[in-house]
Order: sequence, then C-alpha cells, then structure tokens
Amino acid sequence: MKTLTTAITLFATLLLASSGMLITHATTANSVQQPSWSSAPQLSLNLQGTMLTAGTQYWSVSGGNLVGAQVGQEMVPPGANLQYSLSASVKGLTTTGSVQLSMSGTTADGQSMTFNANGQVVGMIASICLPGYDSPDVYGNCPASDTSTIPAFFVAAVSTTETLGSTTTTNHLTLLIESPIMNPWGAPILITSTDGSVNIVTTYSSATATWMNVKLTGTLTGTYNGQQASGTFTQSANAREDFVAGTENEFGTVAFVNMSPNSLNAQGMYTGTSNVPTAGSYDCSSIAGTPEGTCLETGLTSTGSFAMWGQSGSISGNYVVNWPAPSVTFSGTITASVRTW
Repeated sequence: MKTLTTAITLFATLLLASSGMLITHATTANSVQQPSWSSAPQLSLNLQGTMLTAGTQYWSVSGGNLVGAQVGQEMVPPGANLQYSLSASVKGLTTTGSVQLSMSGTTADGQSMTFNANGQVVGMIASICLPGYDSPDVYGNCPASDTSTIPAFFVAAVSTTETLGSTTTTNHLTLLIESPIMNPWGAPILITSTDGSVNIVTTYSSATATWMNVKLTGTLTGTYNGQQASGTFTQSANAREDFVAGTENEFGTVAFVNMSPNSLNAQGMYTGTSNVPTAGSYDCSSIAGTPEGTCLETGLTSTGSFAMWGQSGSISGNYVVNWPAPSVTFSGTITASVRTW
C-alpha cells in the first residue's frame, strides 16, 4: 500500500521511460521528393540535439487484457473482463481529459465482482521537465522555470462502484494511470489508486499520441564540398505515435541558422518515419516503483528526407537520427546536395 507522497516519489524518479517518447522522433509516411543534381556540391553533417518543448499532445489509450488486479482485500485473476479508455490533452504543464473503466469477473476466492470507475483527468506526473531537463518534485510537478513536459502517469479523480457478491459500495478515488510511453508495444501498464486500495495491471489494445508544435534545437558540424561547415538547426515537429506498433509518422519545418559558410542558411520542410528498436532497451520497473514488466526504457530510430531554400540556393537530402534509451537527447547524420542560384 502506498501513500500519495510515497507513490509519487517513486514514480517521479523516472526520466522519460519509454518509447522514445520524444516527438522529436523524426517520422513520416511520405518522403520529400528529391531533385537529381549529379554535379551539386555535397553536404555532410553530424547533428546533436535536444527538445525545447513537447508541444501540445493528445493521448488516447484503451484496452485491454487483465494481467491481475487487487480491489480492496480481493484479488482478481487474469480471467476477468476489463474494458477501459482514457482521453487526455496536455498543453504545457496542464492536463485534462476523461477516463472510464469497467471490470467484472470472479475473485480468487470465488465471489462474483464488478468494479466501475468514471471521472476526469485532472493532472499528470511528469516524466521530464522541459526545457531545463529537470526531474519533477515528489508530487510529480515541474519547477516554475519549466514550461512543458511529457506525462509518465495521468492523474484522474473518479467515482467508483464495487459490487462484491450482493454488497455494493461506492467511493471517490484518485487514480494514477501509467502512460503507454512508459511501456510500448501494448505491454502491461499500471492503474493504481493513491490510497493503495486499487491496483490493476493490464495491457492496452490501442494507444496513440498526437504531437503538435514540438520544438527541437541542436548543433551541426561537418563538411561542405570538402571544406569545414558548422552551425545550428531548429525544428518544429508534428507527429502521430502508435505505441502498440512502436512506430511514428512525423512532418514539420526545419531551419539551418548561423551557418558557416553562411550560404548554407536555409529553411524548409522534412518528413520521416521512426520506430522503437528492441536493442538497447532495459526494464525500469524497479526505478519507477511499479510491478515487474510494467516499465521499459527504450530508444528511437528515425529516418527521413528534407528540402530547404535560402538566399543562396537550395539544400535537399536525407537524415538518420538515433535517440538512445531513455530517449532524452538525440544525434545523427545528414547527407545532402546543395544547389546555388
């Protein structure tokens, strides 16, 4: 049984545990058409980057198959029927939404049982706080200097009805609902009450996040036509992430700024696709204070193409970006052709 402070202290120790949650995962289903310039000067750059804001996010989670549950003093085995859904929006540090849950079956000691919960998403426990990359406090809140975050757990205020045999009781609880970004590929997540009276471990059959206006930045170093080149880049990303498939589609805008030589200053658009690799992942359940198998730190691999234009010409090419677990920062390479006016 966990008190509110103890539970949140454990959960808040997690930094971005999951499907490379970062929308910075470059992705998209359609690649930018690449012109063919056989004689165009070649640009080869290494990039290092971070996320400035996680933008506006829309989350949807539903399922699933019960792994096991405890409601009050009763244990509920996997054979019980469980249906739940959560819809939530995250804007800056504010989270709103709704949640519904219904479970029915037979308890471990042979009694019939139904449990229903309905209510509103009223907050979150942050996984990481941006742009400072700070850890949340013991209550899951970000420092005042940070303006954006990605949820590790959604916080919901719910009304519950439990019928055990012929006895029905009602209650008001605060539920912590684990974000699917913490355990991709439809794997088990935790739904628990802050007073410890309800603990449910369940898979999810559907889980998506739509990311809008995510801001990224970083440095560029490499060569242009055999000579040294350097500068910075900024990126605004929009994406849809599927946590069951472990994939993401993304598109957005990108700009090269403060480049040397300055003829490489340009802006344009990019598209790409990303996937969550199994290599490099590791179990983080003990760090999060959740049951074994309900938390997995993973990375992200992104590939795509881009086309940019500046006062001196155009740049067109491809990129490969890797987010090593726990997907806090990223690095990669760019290869492109440059055409001057």
